[in-house]
Amino acid sequence: VLCSELESENAEVKKARRLKIPILREGYLGECIRKNRVLPFDLYKVEAALESSKGGTMTVKVKGRSAVHESSGLQDTGHILEDGKSIYNTTLNMSDLTRGVNSYYILQVIEEDNGSDCYVFRKWGRVGNEKIGGTKLEEMSKIHAIQEFRRLFLEKTGNPWEAWEQKTNFQKQPGKFYPLDIDYGVRQGPKRKDIDKMKSSLPPQLLELMNMLFNIETYRAAMLEFKINMSEMPLGKLSKENIQKGFEALTEIQNLLGNTNNQELAVRESLIVAASNRFFTLIPSIHPHIIQDEDDLMVKVKMLEALQDIEIASKLVGFDSDNDESLDDKYKKLRCAITPLPHDCEDYKLVEKYLLNTHAPTHKEWSLELEEVFSLDRDGEFSKYSRYKNNLHNKMLLWHGSRLTNYVGILSQGLRIAPPEAPVTGYMFGKGLYFADLVSKSAQYCYVDRKNPVGLMLLSEVALGDMYELKKATSMDKPPRGKHSTKGLGKTVPLESEFAKWRDDVVVPCGKPVPASIKTSELMYNEYIVYNTSQVKMQYLLKVRFHHKR
Repeated sequence: VLCSELESENAEVKKARRLKIPILREGYLGECIRKNRVLPFDLYKVEAALESSKGGTMTVKVKGRSAVHESSGLQDTGHILEDGKSIYNTTLNMSDLTRGVNSYYILQVIEEDNGSDCYVFRKWGRVGNEKIGGTKLEEMSKIHAIQEFRRLFLEKTGNPWEAWEQKTNFQKQPGKFYPLDIDYGVRQGPKRKDIDKMKSSLPPQLLELMNMLFNIETYRAAMLEFKINMSEMPLGKLSKENIQKGFEALTEIQNLLGNTNNQELAVRESLIVAASNRFFTLIPSIHPHIIQDEDDLMVKVKMLEALQDIEIASKLVGFDSDNDESLDDKYKKLRCAITPLPHDCEDYKLVEKYLLNTHAPTHKEWSLELEEVFSLDRDGEFSKYSRYKNNLHNKMLLWHGSRLTNYVGILSQGLRIAPPEAPVTGYMFGKGLYFADLVSKSAQYCYVDRKNPVGLMLLSEVALGDMYELKKATSMDKPPRGKHSTKGLGKTVPLESEFAKWRDDVVVPCGKPVPASIKTSELMYNEYIVYNTSQVKMQYLLKVRFHHKR
């Protein structure tokens, strides 16, 4: 619909607005004729469309190293301007929990593919509020577009563009936006459009596993479960640097929560609000809030740990819609040999016995069914483990559970200990790798549900050596001198007379759960913790179906 600004409230325009039909200035047709091409609507809108972020997915079309936002209308005919090392594209975020504000601001310089024009595109809004927000698209020369981009960046962040671009002297300013370190995961090299994805040299069980590991909907569901605002932060695009800074903000909150003596309450609360603001500015959420207790803090820690693995998966194989790699290619990128075991072989039978025997008595809501077992050989892992395998006694085959979205990271990089910048809260015996001898103790961490009842679990060979035995939570960086691991002593344990030996000297604690000889422990079940990743060799990956009873 074409109209002048004086006619912007007539019946026809009101009807167009109600039907969400673009309302353009009268000069639109004349400009199209003058330039001999169809121009984007956004440049000639009488009023900016009110838009908002609803936490859904954002469609991007990648050209070069970045992506034109679809709301510009230029994603098919333009690309983000790259001038030398500069990429004129940024997403800004601001969470102010005291005022209940969670705002975003997208800023791009878009150059037409034929090189004739440049546009400065802006999109802004508040998360969860459809009535606040808008877009603006302005045509100008390349030089003026760059100048306008830099001016707006300085206005919105309080910092010059160079400070962010070069990662030097950028300071978060009160009441100002903060840039998100978005990486669109563009992989260089030609696309292969004619791949027949149905053809594969992988065994059927392994092909099905790869489908599980690389199913984009699984990752999207995890992001939504974490309440990540996916319009601001598309799937898998959160940078490693932002996750690290998120951990740092959580550690600051942990220290403030634990420091009740040395600071006035009002000062401490204001610092917690500031750190929470910083966290939700770095990690955009559809429900930002003040993080005020240890339980909430631990939820955020676990979320960041999962986002680390989503980031690894994104970097490894990419989640862009133009990714035409076959599952065989993606499997090779894991750099981990994964071999399905025949169901009638001795190792499969031992693993199945271990799973069926060691379901803990309190985990009554579901039972487990073994569907597949895969042997694992991750590149370089055995050579690191061999030193401990040969020099430490007391090796056991132990359980570890994790959500499905973590396994691309686990299989490609191994099990990892929480980074130094992460808070220590929630770890009973400090930051380490945690294992169990009862399957259901670890299976809880698969986070499956009735809709998606199949999860993955690990059986790892762990060189425990001399264990530091404890009956209650104890904060530590590592066990005392002379000890190689920590064991939290549970009140229910596998029956030792039913243990098996595997590959000569590895104990498989596959006995049925029985009361332990100790009665006073704070732990219900055993936990085993090592503080060096080289003490672990992943041996088996299990595909397990959960049968929920309620």
